[in-house]
Amino acid sequence: MNAKVLLGCGLGALTLVLLAGCQEVGDDSALADGERAAQRGKMLPENAPSANPQQDGAQQALQALLQIRQEQCQSGNQLACEDIGRFPGRSQKLAEAIQACRSGTSQACQAYKTMAEQVFTSYSESAAVMQNGRERMAQMEAWRGQMNANANASMAALKAQGAAGQAAHEARQESYAAMNNAWEAGQASQDRSHGRHIDSIYEGTTMDGGGVQTRIPYGQTGYTDGNGNVATVPQGSDGPYGWQEMNPTYAAPE
Repeated sequence: MNAKVLLGCGLGALTLVLLAGCQEVGDDSALADGERAAQRGKMLPENAPSANPQQDGAQQALQALLQIRQEQCQSGNQLACEDIGRFPGRSQKLAEAIQACRSGTSQACQAYKTMAEQVFTSYSESAAVMQNGRERMAQMEAWRGQMNANANASMAALKAQGAAGQAAHEARQESYAAMNNAWEAGQASQDRSHGRHIDSIYEGTTMDGGGVQTRIPYGQTGYTDGNGNVATVPQGSDGPYGWQEMNPTYAAPE
């Protein structure tokens, strides 16, 4: 039997069911009971089990063994694939032997008993291998599941650490930006105060526009044409058409 196959059905319960499928031979012995049949030396034809596979325990065991071989073949067992083609012949031989046994041929009864024992032995061994394979597969799946869970937990922890580090970095950057903005605002306030002081001395307002900075008299608004020329008009009045209005900066003139 190929021990590499990892799937199958339970051994104990199914084997008992299949063995129970054999009809009794004589007063108290089942056909599958090889020990008692050997002691008796022959089977009684009139009590031989039916050739109907639904009532014949050996045929049932053969069908169960065929299912195991099919599963083994599907899992890649080449020997099992090659063995599948032999099952119709085995089933036919069992049927012929039991028919001959029922007709009174003791030799056929012995042949049937031998074949039945071989079928039950093959099924028991294969079912045991399949059961062990299923248990090993379950253990492997449990191990794989645990490894995946551990990996996922580690990744989650790393992501959480990375997110925390990124959040802390962003918080520091925001803090630095706030301090820098506060410093710049302070500097601008000082510049405005200084500019107003200068404006009060020269009785004018420092204005910028179009790349030009100049001092405009109080009560006036400056306009520039973008070429360095400046015109002043009373506040609230329109400047020359197409000229840009200048903005007060309260900065010290350069």
